Amino acid sequence: MNRRTLFSSALVAFTLVAPVAAMADTVLRVGTFLAPVGVWHQPIQRFIDEVNARDAGIRLELVADPSSVNPFQLGDAVSSGVIDIAYISGSFYTHLVPEADALKNFNLPVQEVRANGALDLMDQIHRERMGAVFLGKIVDGIPLHIFTRRAPESYDLSGFNLRGTPLYRPMMTGLGANVMQMPGGEIYAAVESGVIDGYGWPLWGIGDLGLLEVTNYRLEPGFYRSEIALLANERRFDSLTEEQRAVLVEEAIEAENWFADFLLEVNEAEIARQTEAGIEGISFAEEQAADMLRMADEAAWAVIIENSPQYGEQIRDLTYRAP
Repeated sequence: MNRRTLFSSALVAFTLVAPVAAMADTVLRVGTFLAPVGVWHQPIQRFIDEVNARDAGIRLELVADPSSVNPFQLGDAVSSGVIDIAYISGSFYTHLVPEADALKNFNLPVQEVRANGALDLMDQIHRERMGAVFLGKIVDGIPLHIFTRRAPESYDLSGFNLRGTPLYRPMMTGLGANVMQMPGGEIYAAVESGVIDGYGWPLWGIGDLGLLEVTNYRLEPGFYRSEIALLANERRFDSLTEEQRAVLVEEAIEAENWFADFLLEVNEAEIARQTEAGIEGISFAEEQAADMLRMADEAAWAVIIENSPQYGEQIRDLTYRAP
């Protein structure tokens, strides 16, 4: 059984029960790498609603989430055409597009990297590597943090066992920590039992995993920037009318602009929730903090450029300014 058949089988139950669109509409199947609930889901749900409200003869239907498609295979699903649009973070499909790892390292506003041609370059790369159109970066700028149960005494985390993924590894190893990889659903038990001393996670969402009660400290400042992109299957996208393609691009740009205010709102709410739970933001000397961030960025870009000698430096020059 080939990969396309496997994906199709996984999605069949969702496709069968998806609402039937009007006969005049072209239905585009959407997949998300996250559970379709909470603040992380709001950007893609808003995009779906806004596109459908345009009455352009296309209708977006959410047909896949982690219950039906492994998040690390969602990139393959949109590349092969099993789904038409994917809501996915770059770190989940680097096996197809190594340059997607760079998305977390952009530190210029998304409006600037769209204007200076960086997103056009990412679109070109995605078309070349996986037959996908890079519609936009509709989630951007959520800081990643190291959360711990015991208090760090400095930015030297030697002796700390931390749950991490390839996304966090350059930062954590640079600080001297031992990195252990495990599913997010296992973090609570691992912290509670003392198997790990902490974990890396975006500012958003640790309460959704029940981690507030086993977390005491949030290491400041945050580093890298959580991001989620919208990808469309290239063949499917090109088969749409010019007006329909324009609607998808326009609404992706509108979603990028909308997210700037949403980011500030949710950041504030998440910090308040963590503070109420007794989690303390902890930081050290300003110079040490600056060194930590510089180390994190340099380590991450070194990996990106090594994995993409063709495009790595060009992407960095268009999307990043050293602090």
